[in-house]
Amino acid sequence: MQIIDAQLHEIGPWADWTGESEESQHRILTEVMVAYMDAVGVDGSIIFPGGDYATAAWAAAALPDRFAFVPPITPETPDLDRVITEARQQAGLVGFRVLIGWPLDGAEVRRLEAGAWDPIFAACERHRVPVFLFITGWLPAATQIAERFPELILIIDHLGLRQPPLDMPEQPPFKSLPDLLALARFPNVFVKLCGLPALSAQPYPYADVAQPLRAICDAFGAERLMWASDTSRFFGRIGIGRHQNPVTLGDYPGKHRYADSFHFIRDSDVLTASEKEALLGGTVRRVLGWGRRA
Repeated sequence: MQIIDAQLHEIGPWADWTGESEESQHRILTEVMVAYMDAVGVDGSIIFPGGDYATAAWAAAALPDRFAFVPPITPETPDLDRVITEARQQAGLVGFRVLIGWPLDGAEVRRLEAGAWDPIFAACERHRVPVFLFITGWLPAATQIAERFPELILIIDHLGLRQPPLDMPEQPPFKSLPDLLALARFPNVFVKLCGLPALSAQPYPYADVAQPLRAICDAFGAERLMWASDTSRFFGRIGIGRHQNPVTLGDYPGKHRYADSFHFIRDSDVLTASEKEALLGGTVRRVLGWGRRA
């Protein structure tokens, strides 16, 4: 079984790049990501660039068996229709990310309701380009997207649930889980299974979140779920700039290691072997059409 992590951001290191060529920077950052993955036993990862996606694009082109990437897209993206039309022609680009749940004040949700995001959804549906939907805190708003664009491949980021360290979990942490499970009735909706350990009040193996894991798998089926560590978020290393959340510099409730995120799924006693195979790479290969096959 080939393991694919469905979300990483660029993983440091923080450095003064003065005097280094752009290619050297890309090479160093890519080698660091490869080292992280090899240490845990991950074969491939999808990079979600924190800003300029030059490093992600370089990594995907240099090591196409190890990396793909998903850049952000907004209604302000220049030449929007051409960008989406040509997306499949760019090496390693397997979808776009739409940020509706950020900022937390709901500004993008209001733009969604006003129709500002519709051209993106319509074009991605037309060209069969998957959309990773960050809609944390506003899960019911995903219903209208799934209903109006039934052929759009829509992947819910981070379970749609508020998670540390960039957000405060609801109380209880799975208060909005029914809103996620309600989306299972739409066959075009998939879920990035990311961050369950962050919502646990217990140490590894996070026994208190085994039941929500099982509920999500029962609702969607493993063939619509893809595991993601997003380990760079939980350690505050989002992007190659100094976007570092001070909360993550020390311990905080929900902080966990890359290996913990992976083994939580691989060694789970509430998932079958075939479900694990789908979560840990099978769904990514089938839905996104990318990744090494066993």
